[in-house]
Amino acid sequence: MASPQGLKSLFSFRGRASRREFWKVLAATIVLGWGLSLVAAAPGAQVVAIPFSFAVNLAQWAVIARRLHDLGRSGWWQIPATALGVAGAVRMMTMGPSGIEADPGLATAMMGAMALYFAFIVVVGATRGSDQPNRWGPPPAA
Repeated sequence: MASPQGLKSLFSFRGRASRREFWKVLAATIVLGWGLSLVAAAPGAQVVAIPFSFAVNLAQWAVIARRLHDLGRSGWWQIPATALGVAGAVRMMTMGPSGIEADPGLATAMMGAMALYFAFIVVVGATRGSDQPNRWGPPPAA
């Protein structure tokens, strides 16, 4: 069971996150997000799913920011990559199958945008952080 301190840090944008913490939080939030999308498909369930979806996204944004801090970068660096990924995903969802067939170039561009976001996540999660303290604090415990 998660401790209250652990839950508090889950939503914190301060400090640094190790690669292990990053991947654990990311995996958990992806699984929760998939589950929430299934729940949200039920009639009337959006009322419950939307606040939980926001919490899942907040946890992802926070751990990405802390991971960027470990790399010596501001958490704000995630905004362009996240915007690109979200724009690609939303546009693909709103196009539907007939829209994809009608404009395959746009569909390819949107898939490319999502691929760039995925690449950003992989690089942030795989790059070794600094062993030295930086302006965001001491190195995270492994």
